[in-house]
Amino acid sequence: MMESYKVSSGKRKHLQTYNQYGFNLVELIVTIAVLTIVAIIATPYILAQLARMEAKRIEGQIENTLTLAKAESYIRRQDLLVCLSNNGGLCHRDSYKKLLLFLDTNNNKNFDLGIDDLLEEQALDPKYSTLYLRVGNNRHYTKFWGDSGKPRGHFGHIKYCPTSTYNKTMYQISFNQGGLITYKPNENHPTGCGQ
Repeated sequence: MMESYKVSSGKRKHLQTYNQYGFNLVELIVTIAVLTIVAIIATPYILAQLARMEAKRIEGQIENTLTLAKAESYIRRQDLLVCLSNNGGLCHRDSYKKLLLFLDTNNNKNFDLGIDDLLEEQALDPKYSTLYLRVGNNRHYTKFWGDSGKPRGHFGHIKYCPTSTYNKTMYQISFNQGGLITYKPNENHPTGCGQ
């Protein structure tokens, strides 16, 4: 025998009113727990994606600046310098915030605002890596010669080295005496990062 229970209209109205106001405490706790688990699982993946995007962005910025340096030095028939800089135009081999391309009017191998002609400034600002410029004779810059557009005697590479556990990307962008600019991933050409 089946007994049916009738809910009084007062109780029905109370339940409807209760449901209109949203979560109860148990539902809220379960929702927060699920969101926390999803965030814990997704965070490493999201950070790894952000690190890969940064590596690709900086690769493009470096290649574009070196290509521009090669073309502009030849078109202008002037020597142009490319360097890494942290601030104030001071070039340094281990700087990483900016990539500068400029005409060094006073020949001091650093960019001087109001004196030198800045052709391009790339804001690199890596969050998951650091950069290193390696050019012959421990120079802190590379020069593209105006007579040929090539960095003869100033060839080398810029290394991209991860500083975050989420960043697995290592590479270097090389520029040879003939002016050829080449992307070299760590798998094919070890960068020596972390040594």
